[in-house]
Order: sequence, then structure tokens, then C-alpha cells
Amino acid sequence: MSKKLIICVLICFVAYGMRCNAQYLRLTHLHSRTDVSIDLNRVYNYNNYERNRWGAGVDLRQPLKYDDRYGVLFQNSLIASAYAGYGTGDHAWKYGGAVGLGFPRSVFRQISVCYQHDLLRVGSHSFEEYNIFNTIANSSYFSSRFCGVDRIGVIAQIDIPGPGLLFIDYNHSRERYLFNAKGPLYPALYEEDRMPYDIFNEVGIDLYWGEHWKLGVLADIWHYDDSAIEHDPLLQLHYLRFLAQYSNKIDFKDNHGQLAVFAQSGWMVHDNVPLSRRFDLGGTGGGKYYFYNTFLTVRPNTFLADIFTLASIRYTTGKGLWKNSLSEPHPFVQLNAMWGMQYGKSWSINTYYVNNTEMVFNAPFDGLLEPCVGIDKLLHWGMLDLGVAAAYQLTPKKSPYHLDNFLDKFAVMLVAKLIID
Repeated sequence: MSKKLIICVLICFVAYGMRCNAQYLRLTHLHSRTDVSIDLNRVYNYNNYERNRWGAGVDLRQPLKYDDRYGVLFQNSLIASAYAGYGTGDHAWKYGGAVGLGFPRSVFRQISVCYQHDLLRVGSHSFEEYNIFNTIANSSYFSSRFCGVDRIGVIAQIDIPGPGLLFIDYNHSRERYLFNAKGPLYPALYEEDRMPYDIFNEVGIDLYWGEHWKLGVLADIWHYDDSAIEHDPLLQLHYLRFLAQYSNKIDFKDNHGQLAVFAQSGWMVHDNVPLSRRFDLGGTGGGKYYFYNTFLTVRPNTFLADIFTLASIRYTTGKGLWKNSLSEPHPFVQLNAMWGMQYGKSWSINTYYVNNTEMVFNAPFDGLLEPCVGIDKLLHWGMLDLGVAAAYQLTPKKSPYHLDNFLDKFAVMLVAKLIID
């Protein structure tokens, strides 16, 4: 994993040297009305299934009819994007694209049609997309359970009264699991790993309210799988999936530090939901690096829930213990907590069948606490601020997921932040 992080950081160095704007590198002249940009987020990614994922992505924005009363960013435009990527672990190509219209001065901001042949992370409950520059938030590096998906969809973006943005989408997708109880499956390498597809027809509604609140609703309006379609082509499975999130960073006056708060809660309104749509509450335990908004002592794929709530609160001092060109250490303290349950015979442990193999999943029904302490900015190294952190897991002794070995509950990690001024 350390080599992968270094590669990612090196890419960031190159991108910064080219004076890119956020994750996009513009190819056309700054005064040109046509904006063609490279999406640097598509250059490199990592996870425990694909391993190193290399690729490229390009975005286009072309005004439909230039209106001199408004600036370049406020023109009604044709928008398009395309990307491709290749995983060195699964030896498979992924690709996709979208085309649509943007109306930045209208309540109806954007509508587009998209297609993708790619991977879908099983049990994901994140609103944030991968960002190559924000490595400390990319805990998805530890993901290993995915579905292969072919999907076509329509998405609309609406500006609602107040500080809100509303996203409404419909997706028709064909998916198959790329793992079972024995481990990952690689259909691009082994013919026997090719499993039947499930078909999904889903409507999603995401509400972003200001900078801090996000709410997502996902509804399956018709679902069937290949094994059942021969017997009953009208077999249907309906469910609703709710996910709410609050995040905020509060800077105290007079350099008295910063308080970072993150909280999520999810609810699946059905007891017969595909595994891919449930909530995976696994963390980054066993890793060497500290990540935001994840559980540092909980190993990946440890917990699965249909109802859950989790929270993280972190305080970082405003003044360093000392300050020089090489070091400005800021101590921080953090507390993570989570609780969740599953539907079925047991609220804490249930068995599921994935690709004809039996898999047992725990839910954190008895709760879990994870205190953490650390020092940020202990060392300046190039464009990196380095530090150290330690976390410990607290669970009731009667819990089926309680760990008796001290070292299994304890983690010491490197804190690494990319600094781009």
C-alpha cells in the first residue's frame, strides 16, 4: 500500500506543476469559449480489487450560442465527458461517457445522459467522489468487494430555493458480483468466474443543502435476476434506501483550534434487499495510514447493516507545539462511534448467499467506540505534512465481534497530507 500512496502523491506533484485548476487541467486557451479539460481524477486510483488503476478522462463544455451579457461560466452549453481506465489486478477495461445540456442561469441547471461499463462498490454509503488530491479522505483504497456494472442513466440537476441543489436520476443497470466467500472473482482472467447478471431499475434523489447537509433516497422500481426471469419475468423487488449526512469544520477564534464533525445515518426500508445496496461499515484496520471519516481499527468487510448511525468528532489544536521550517506539530484527539443492525432472524448476525456461496456478516448491534490521538504536521517533507496517530477499539465483551487480543484492537498510523497552496 505504501508504494501506491507514493505513486498517487507523485501524480499530484506533476499536476500541481502544470498549474491545474482543482482536479481539471485545461487544454484550450484561457480566453477560448470552448473548454476542453483533462480530468486528473481519472489518471490514477487504487483499491484492493483492481490494484493500480490507470486511465484518462476528458471533459468538454461548448456554449450553444454565446451571450455577451454573461461570462464564460454562465453560458448555456453543450457538455460532454468520456473516460477509460485499466486495472492491473483484474486485467479489465472500464469506460464511460456522458452528454447533456447545461443552463447555469436557470433553475433547471443541467440534464445529461450517461453510460458506464465499470465497477460499483458494494455497500457504499459515501456522497463524496474520489479525489486524487485529497489522499487522506480516500479510505476507498481498502475496498475489495465490487460489482461489475453496465449502466445507462439520465440525471437532472435542479437549483431549489435556498442553498439547495437537487439531483434526480434514473438508472437501468446490469450487475454481477465480483466476489464470493472465497475471495475476489476475475471474469476477465478466468472464464469460470463469469456469474449471471442482476437487472436493476432505480430512481435516486439527492439533496445537497448548503455545505453541510446531504440526503439521498434510492428506490428500486423493478428488479429481477437472470435465474428467476425464466420462471417469472415479472418478478419484482421494491425497496427504499435513505442516507443522511452532516459534516462541518468549525474554526475557533484567536487560533484556538478546529473542531471537525462528521455524522451519517442510513435506513433500508425492506428486509429482502440485494447485498450490494446494504451498508458496508468496514473500516481501514490493518492499514498503515490515517484516513478521515472511517474506523481505523475496524478491518474492511467486517460489518454489514440495514440500519446504522455513525459519528466522528475531531479536535485539532490551533497553535503548534513549536514552529520552524521542518516542523509545526499540532496535537489532535478524535472519537469515532457506530451502531447498526440487520433485518432477518438475528439483528446482529445473518447469512447471505453470494454467487452460490454462504457468507456470514455481523452488524455492530452492541455498538463500537474508537478513541484516537495523534500529532499532525510533525514533519514537513516537500509538499507533504507528516504526522502520527494511534487508535484503540472499545466493544462490549459479550459482543460476537469483540476482539480479545490487544494488538487486534490497536492501530498506529502515519498521517500524510498533501499541501497545495
